[in-house]
Amino acid sequence: MKKIILFALLALLAACSSMQKTTPEEQFKKSFPRHQFESFDETSTKGVYEVYDGRRVYYYLPEGDVILLGSMISKDNRNLTQESMADKMAAGMKNLPLDKAVIIGSGKTQVVEFIDPNCYYCRMAFNFFRHRKNDVTKYVFFHPLSENSAKKIRHIICSKDRAQAYEDVMSGKLDTNAEFNLCADKAADDLEQAHQQASSRARVQATPLFYIKGKVVPGFDQPALEKLLAE
Repeated sequence: MKKIILFALLALLAACSSMQKTTPEEQFKKSFPRHQFESFDETSTKGVYEVYDGRRVYYYLPEGDVILLGSMISKDNRNLTQESMADKMAAGMKNLPLDKAVIIGSGKTQVVEFIDPNCYYCRMAFNFFRHRKNDVTKYVFFHPLSENSAKKIRHIICSKDRAQAYEDVMSGKLDTNAEFNLCADKAADDLEQAHQQASSRARVQATPLFYIKGKVVPGFDQPALEKLLAE
């Protein structure tokens, strides 16, 4: 009888040990097999895990076996989800082909910018930077969000003086009854493709998007931009 009881206890302990070996990541994979991810990490909040699928950050709670969508905000009003997403995007910003960008200015501070020429906040950013050409060098990549935007981008790329064409487009000079230079040029095709690849690598989903001193700034967040530029 003692042997039977001992065997039962050992079997129970083995079963418990086996259950304990299931990690939150393994549980997530089993419960949500369609959700592919690039990273799965425990957050600073106990029992909450961050999942990154290459496009967005969301959360998994093993205890309830549920997914949570939305932003995690700290008590000091920091958007922890946005900060984490920005850090992940920054990794894709390294070693971008800056020689393929439209270069504006000659300052010592490098600013990488992804824009759509018709984006309202992109134009606000343009006005913010247009008087800082002596202390900032902008490397502009295009991320079109409409057919008209794509035409304006093509016009800039096809122009001999791209910096001036960029200025004309972003200042609104070509918004009404404009004739665009839509050249049929392989070099222009290749440059457009390089911008698309850079945008994809940087995981751009909305414009404007900035990369300054190793930090990503999504949107036209003027206080954040001014802080980074002053550092």
